[in-house]
Amino acid sequence: MVVSRSALNDRIDQKEDCFMNLPRYIGILTLAFSFTTIGEAQQSAATSDTAVTLAPALKLEKLSDTPKSGDVLDKNSSTLLESDETQVAIESSNSHNRVNTDRLFANVHNPFENASSTDESTAADPAPQTVSSDGWQFRFTPYLWIAGISGNAGIGNLSVNVNSGITDSNVHLSFGFMGTLEARKNRFIIITDLQYSNLGTDHPTPGPLFTSAEASFKTFILDPEVGYRIAENTDKGTSVDVVGGFRYWHLNTDLTFTAGALPAITASRSRGWVDAVGGIRGRARLSKRLFVIGKADLGGGGSKFTYQLFGGVGLLMGKRFALIGGYRDLSVDYNKDNFLFDVALHGPVFGLSIRF
Repeated sequence: MVVSRSALNDRIDQKEDCFMNLPRYIGILTLAFSFTTIGEAQQSAATSDTAVTLAPALKLEKLSDTPKSGDVLDKNSSTLLESDETQVAIESSNSHNRVNTDRLFANVHNPFENASSTDESTAADPAPQTVSSDGWQFRFTPYLWIAGISGNAGIGNLSVNVNSGITDSNVHLSFGFMGTLEARKNRFIIITDLQYSNLGTDHPTPGPLFTSAEASFKTFILDPEVGYRIAENTDKGTSVDVVGGFRYWHLNTDLTFTAGALPAITASRSRGWVDAVGGIRGRARLSKRLFVIGKADLGGGGSKFTYQLFGGVGLLMGKRFALIGGYRDLSVDYNKDNFLFDVALHGPVFGLSIRF
């Protein structure tokens, strides 16, 4: 078959046109494929659960269209109702899942909750804590009583008048042990006060009989009492107790008279007796660490009359310790069997209260 030159050139031109239009064809095919893929993706998204949020938009779009017939309106209404029911169901499912998740962590312990409350309680003011009164509570208070002495003492026909305060140089305390032990359960109280001291004083005696005199008193006083708390306010830190018991005295008196008109003479004698006593004591808090205490009692029996007054201030030093400072006046009038001891012991008191 013989092809002319002109026909061959026409075929070559047609092939060149095809090659020149090939990119255009490829672009058209690619664009068509993209639109097809996007359409399928939109259709898939409309039927999936994640596309529920498009329901309001679809609802607005459907409402904006004007229905052409009753059938179309019913169809659109049905579609809207189905969309709303689907959205409500999904929201209810999500809410249910959220509730289940909240319940899952409801019983989980918060490790920082107790730490926060502990820090807040620690940062509060160090107010003294009230110990439960169901069990026994004990308090021991060793103290030092720097006492002066005033009154009359005598043995037989020999007597001296002593009036020496704590600031006088002629009164001296050679030895002393003093302490109070208290036990309490609920409102019931047991108190024991014990003191032993060796108190001496020099007293110049005017007149021609003796030039001077010296008196020495060794005293042992045991004061056990029981009590009952008649009033208490734990919020204000106040309490009032009634107490009663006995006070046992054992006294050793030494009197020395230096020579004057009469020669020097020395007399010694010991005596012991018991007095029944009763009284009241109280405590009140002034601040979170400062408080006041007081006690008063009176009685007699072995002696004609005895009384005691004490008032002091305390300073809390933590939960178990307190410093005590005050003033004490203890008086007794005993005059039997040629033995006279009508004196008052008075002076400041310093102690350390220990609770356990």
